[in-house]
Amino acid sequence: MAWSDILGQEFPKRLLQAHLCAGRVAHAYLLAGPDGVGKGRVALEMAKTLNCVGEARPCDACGPCRQIARRIHPDVHFLEPTGASEQIRMDDIRSLMGRIALRPFSARAQVAILADAQRLTEEAANSLLKVLEEPSARSYFFLTTSRLSDCLPTIVSRCQLIRCQPLPRESVRRILVETQGCDPRLAEVIARLAAGSASAAVDLAARWTRYERIWASFAEGPASSVWLERPLPETRQEVAELLDGMMEWVRDLAVAATVGAAPVTHAAHIEALRRQALVVDLDRCLEAAWRLAALRESLEQFVSPRLVAALAREEWLSLFHETPVHGRPSTVHREEE
Repeated sequence: MAWSDILGQEFPKRLLQAHLCAGRVAHAYLLAGPDGVGKGRVALEMAKTLNCVGEARPCDACGPCRQIARRIHPDVHFLEPTGASEQIRMDDIRSLMGRIALRPFSARAQVAILADAQRLTEEAANSLLKVLEEPSARSYFFLTTSRLSDCLPTIVSRCQLIRCQPLPRESVRRILVETQGCDPRLAEVIARLAAGSASAAVDLAARWTRYERIWASFAEGPASSVWLERPLPETRQEVAELLDGMMEWVRDLAVAATVGAAPVTHAAHIEALRRQALVVDLDRCLEAAWRLAALRESLEQFVSPRLVAALAREEWLSLFHETPVHGRPSTVHREEE
């Protein structure tokens, strides 16, 4: 993989290459942007460039380049959230610091790539902060995050912040067609739904049949008998898919209720959207979207999936209720430990 193989992220690539050429590489970078836009690939490319021994850096042919690409280089360390809580803990940072403190075994520099920096526990973040404040001359840190606001402010202040934008729709479509073998027309639809995230697009393509079934259930209409008799999803992934589908459908419903059919994503269900748009308005759609987004956030905080699914169903039914339901809490409490 060369710099040119990373689709999008032209500004981050130019900035980092300029730092390399000028010999002004910072000891800590924080790459912030949505999931699936190439933050990790940019960090990996920097690790290869810093340690490449070929003529063109990175050459992708020398020993260090090949080892780093396979994630087996002894001087390039990868750290990501683990465990049921998906956090980076103090023990993880302590282990990393022990390796970073050593002289490079076979490379020019020790490089640490930390994924999802927002998942650092407070204790782990404070421990990492000490190293970022006084980095060694031969160590470099590349942190990535999809939620900059959740990162410890002192960590952010010790890193050079680089923002990574969502990928252009055409780039996502190209990835689907060239790497996943998607039909170009289907790839176009998925690219619109993926909101600039290549990983979200690939995941959606893999479960496209399930996603279409969710759409069909929305198109059936909000009849209470149908939605109350249908079993609720039970796994976290299934509930997440339901909520994501609901939010996309509500977005199209808002469009159909205001400007018509042209910009909708679910074009195959435009007649159902038009019928449903007759009983909702833009304000009600926006209200529902905010509540569904809050439920999606609650699901990430380890709330019971069945509880979230039940509240999502209630929200869906209330969207088409004659009188909007106001004052309902938009978040739910965590399960008892």
